[in-house]
Amino acid sequence: MSTIQQIPRSAVRLGLAASRLPLTAAEAVLGKQGQEEWPPALVFEGVEAQVQQVLGSLLHDDVLADEGRLRSAKVERLRQAANLEAEAEQRRQQADTTFEARRQQAERAKDEAARAEAERKAQIARDEAEAKQKAEQEARAEEREAAEAERKAEQAAQRKARRSRARALGAEEQALAKEKAAAARARDAKTADTKVKATKAARTRA
Repeated sequence: MSTIQQIPRSAVRLGLAASRLPLTAAEAVLGKQGQEEWPPALVFEGVEAQVQQVLGSLLHDDVLADEGRLRSAKVERLRQAANLEAEAEQRRQQADTTFEARRQQAERAKDEAARAEAERKAQIARDEAEAKQKAEQEARAEEREAAEAERKAEQAAQRKARRSRARALGAEEQALAKEKAAAARARDAKTADTKVKATKAARTRA
């Protein structure tokens, strides 16, 4: 390896290192040091690899060209790994989304079941209250009917008793009238008999 080839190789390396300083500063600020799979780092690494390969070919520097090819292969592996990780992350997100959707669906189903159960219990309570109210109304109606029937029966009994008393009073009045008539007839007969006896006595004295 000649010194003439080492000088351009060193210059290329220094130039690439210098051009990477802004990216290195960004990595420090963003906390991305050592994260080779970081997209900006991968892009720069790929550019460096291409530069090394092109300059190595132009300078007939096999070492520089090999470094470029190795770095290019490394970048490709990192990109593939990043793609796989991105796909895995996407699948994880999809799985999380699916899980969350199913969880929410299960929660909604649970809430709906709870609401349905609460509504069923409320309906049962309403039905029971309605049945109780209806039974109480029917019982009050029966009580009113029984009271009305009892009142009518009592009124009928009172009317019957009044009629019986009226008939009894009528019979008593008729009996009294008969007694009075008989007494009057007896008095009239006695009076007539007295008159007859007096007439006979008067005739005898004459």
